[in-house]
Amino acid sequence: MDKTKTLKKPKKLLKKSMVINGVELLSHDPSAIFKKHKEIKMALSEALIDGDKEAFVDILSGYVRAHNILEVCRRTGLSRTVVYEAISEDGNPSLDTLCKIMTSFKKAA
Repeated sequence: MDKTKTLKKPKKLLKKSMVINGVELLSHDPSAIFKKHKEIKMALSEALIDGDKEAFVDILSGYVRAHNILEVCRRTGLSRTVVYEAISEDGNPSLDTLCKIMTSFKKAA
């Protein structure tokens, strides 16, 4: 049997908007908010002031995942295991770990 080459299907590009049944639908990127460093810093500080650990970890987790965990590891010098444990729901990161992740905001901007 001869193997035949098959062409890969081209990926469809996301449109910014489309109209279905007269309703305009806009594309949504949930990670886009995590690209705005000033807003993330303000949200994290508000969560700290309010004493809301769950909100703090959720915001930090979203930021780290939106910026690629490996990239955050490279900027902070932390191992992947430490970063994953810090952003997990059951994680209890040290202040040193949090400070290193937070300073990666400066390097990313």
